[in-house]
Amino acid sequence: ENDEYPGEYAYKYPVAGTTNSKVTVHSFDIKNRVTRTLQVPVEADGYIPRIHFTDDPEKLAVVTLNRHQNQMDIYMVNPRSTEAKLAVRETNDKYIRETAYGSLKFYKGHFGYLSDRSGYQHLYWYTLNGKLVKQVTSGDFEVTDFYGYDATSGQFYYAAHGTSPLRKEVYSTTGTGKPRLLTSQVGTNDATFSTTMKYFLNVYSSAQQPPITTLRNASGKVLTTLLDNADLKKKADNTLGQKEFFTFTTSEGVTLNGWMIKPLDFDAGKRYPVVMMQYSGPASQRVTDTWRKRFGHYLASEGYLVVCVDGRGTHARGRAWRNATYMELGIKEAEDQISVAKYLKTLPYVDGSRMAICGWSYGGYQTLMCMSKQEGMLWKCGIAIAPVTSWRLYDSAYTERYMRRPQVNDFGYEKADVMNVAHDLTGNLLLVHALADDNVHAQQSWLYVHALVEAGKQFEMQMYPDDNHSIGKPANKEHLHKRILLFLEKNL
Repeated sequence: ENDEYPGEYAYKYPVAGTTNSKVTVHSFDIKNRVTRTLQVPVEADGYIPRIHFTDDPEKLAVVTLNRHQNQMDIYMVNPRSTEAKLAVRETNDKYIRETAYGSLKFYKGHFGYLSDRSGYQHLYWYTLNGKLVKQVTSGDFEVTDFYGYDATSGQFYYAAHGTSPLRKEVYSTTGTGKPRLLTSQVGTNDATFSTTMKYFLNVYSSAQQPPITTLRNASGKVLTTLLDNADLKKKADNTLGQKEFFTFTTSEGVTLNGWMIKPLDFDAGKRYPVVMMQYSGPASQRVTDTWRKRFGHYLASEGYLVVCVDGRGTHARGRAWRNATYMELGIKEAEDQISVAKYLKTLPYVDGSRMAICGWSYGGYQTLMCMSKQEGMLWKCGIAIAPVTSWRLYDSAYTERYMRRPQVNDFGYEKADVMNVAHDLTGNLLLVHALADDNVHAQQSWLYVHALVEAGKQFEMQMYPDDNHSIGKPANKEHLHKRILLFLEKNL
């Protein structure tokens, strides 16, 4: 081998509208050493996202999705005869959420999974043959996790945004009567249950409280505290600005949730520059009452007001909210961030002439869209890290879930393409991409650079060779953070 030439790594990456890999399911008979192809009906370009063993050796559960991802079939397949029988067909006029097949759990004669068919994501319980026994949870809130079922007590255990989209609790229920709250702390709770469902580890945090890990019994009683992070909380309280939550209503009548981090020495009589950090992607959530001390807190310590708002299309506010951006990604999300900027300009302690917007991945995409759609100069500058610039270049499974194929939604893809609005980019831009990004390929930024140059737009660019989408190598991460700070100091 010659050191002068780099190595290469090749893998399949079907972009939106192109041919997907063909998938099949097989069983291997250990005794007879025979491999059989199971007769699972799957669309030519479809998916098999999950396979589960059941308690019945003649029933292997195989889940299929069509290419549009708006029909999920759960088959019970005999691994010897290879025959497949349809147990459940879940359909949706938009798309099936990943949590549907991701939450599937099988028990003796039964299985359960999460579905948003009622308008909110809830838990449903079936027999192995596909008969709906009951809808276990209901209401105008979202169940986020199905932890499991205890056949002895008849209890289902799950997590839900039961009190607020910003917060999450752990519950149990038999599916009849009032659910039992197992975690009383206000904030974000996650659970890891024992295989017997008799105990669980609860990790609790809030915007002010670092994670506390406790061991509890199935009734939620604390048996012992394993980690309280008391020293971290004391240090953070003395050195970091607090995250404050707020809501406001846009001119379109849309109520949005957000948070703001102020400098520790905040003075309401002064006016501060603002950095808006956002992600904005479908079913994502950044505005939560949880412990996330990241770069935003550092920026606040440097004298910036740091703001994050979840717009339409994000998580925890029901199916209609989540589906608002379907078939036209990028448009409503930008409108909402523009509304955020206008709202912030009305606050007496905000310097409306010194505002920036930044984001990573989908957030980088939204940064470019916002800077191209802004009215006048809402944002003086922006930082787009590893951005999608055209959904035609992103992977088929993710993109088509929200946009369908370009062949059937050409108009939506054109509207969502920031290269088509590069000539409208306003403000100073820092474009960042790692050259070994195997998620959002650097091709996305290179083509956007071409569009900016063609439009006569000046901008700054930072590349990181041999790093991936997360730009996680320590030297690169430190360099990037310094680069961002210097860019903001220069432009705000």
